[in-house]
Amino acid sequence: MSATQLAEKTRALLMATIKADIVAELADIRTDRADPQVSSEPPRSYFIFDGAITYQCPAVFVVVDSIEFPDDQTGPNFVNARVRTYVSVVVEDREEDKLTLKTERYQAALFKILHWRTLEDVPKNVKIFSRILRCEFSPLYTKKRDGGLSDFRKEVAIELEVKHFENPTI
Repeated sequence: MSATQLAEKTRALLMATIKADIVAELADIRTDRADPQVSSEPPRSYFIFDGAITYQCPAVFVVVDSIEFPDDQTGPNFVNARVRTYVSVVVEDREEDKLTLKTERYQAALFKILHWRTLEDVPKNVKIFSRILRCEFSPLYTKKRDGGLSDFRKEVAIELEVKHFENPTI
């Protein structure tokens, strides 16, 4: 087991999956909701740390919070670690109701991408199993722009438990 790379490998696999699937999932949700007034543009920014101050919305954050190492590591396909990870997206809009819907649609898209999913990086011989534990929505807040205009911002944070396997029997 390469414990020094568990966080990086897990985060990279989650980020790659989000980048690969988010546009299609947002399009499916927009089609399903049949509401052309609420935009569902793809993310403009991606971050692996939670302290970004300047970024373009929608912005996606994938941040590893903690790693647990189970004691019962036996057999060729054991869980190397459980990695607590947060995926959040910050969106903005000029109207509060549209912003709320947009935030909920991003949450729905990320749920479809990340809940009960097995993801693999075959060249690195890594497999992870991702499960969403909870989603939390922030209150609306305002960001002032130059010229006196303001946009509303809202965030949804998704907490994941990721079981990380290395050298899995695939």
